Amino acid sequence: MTADRYARQVIHWGEENQQKIADAVIMIAGVGGLGATVSQLLVRAGVGKLYLVDDGIVDWPDLNRQLLYGEGDIDRQKLPLAKERLSAINSTTEISLIGGQVDKNFVMPTDLNAVADCLDNYSSRFLLDELTPEGVFLVHGGLEGDHGQVLTLQSGQSQPMSEIFAGACQPEGSIPVTPDNVVVIAGLMVNELFAILFGRPKLLNRCLVVSLADFHMAFLDV
Repeated sequence: MTADRYARQVIHWGEENQQKIADAVIMIAGVGGLGATVSQLLVRAGVGKLYLVDDGIVDWPDLNRQLLYGEGDIDRQKLPLAKERLSAINSTTEISLIGGQVDKNFVMPTDLNAVADCLDNYSSRFLLDELTPEGVFLVHGGLEGDHGQVLTLQSGQSQPMSEIFAGACQPEGSIPVTPDNVVVIAGLMVNELFAILFGRPKLLNRCLVVSLADFHMAFLDV
């Protein structure tokens, strides 16, 4: 049964790439809308190890898009719930929890292949980029309403995220988010994470901008 588990994807990308996924270590910063879906897709694909970073609790407005949580989880911490749900999907993935925020005291793991930026504010995103170890890839995902973006950077090689998004202002109040856009952007992030693990990143220093309003896509070199 274990061999059959990944049979459909191995037909597509082969045993060698499946082993690369099994050997991979990825950190997911933020286990909310994007992070809950990114982590689930990686676990279903058989990723070897995940670090999950978050400090939040489940609230009612989360339930429209944060696919790991339900009504019975209101007011509970996200991290232990995420680990429980992800381990139930695939018990072979090692999951390590890092509670707290990405701030100046945050200590990055040293065994990473890639980082998924699923945070919801620019200051934390910029700091995450600064803290990412030399040579490690960071896949940034962001969304608002029916628009979203995905961008890959490599620490020490790419332009800092703070320069790319210089002058970007955090919106006041709640950011409009729909469940369909979350799943689309999270899926694109995971597709890029696979490409990185296979040695063929497609969005390195290239921002993919997606609009679900008219199914428009554009690429911006950074």
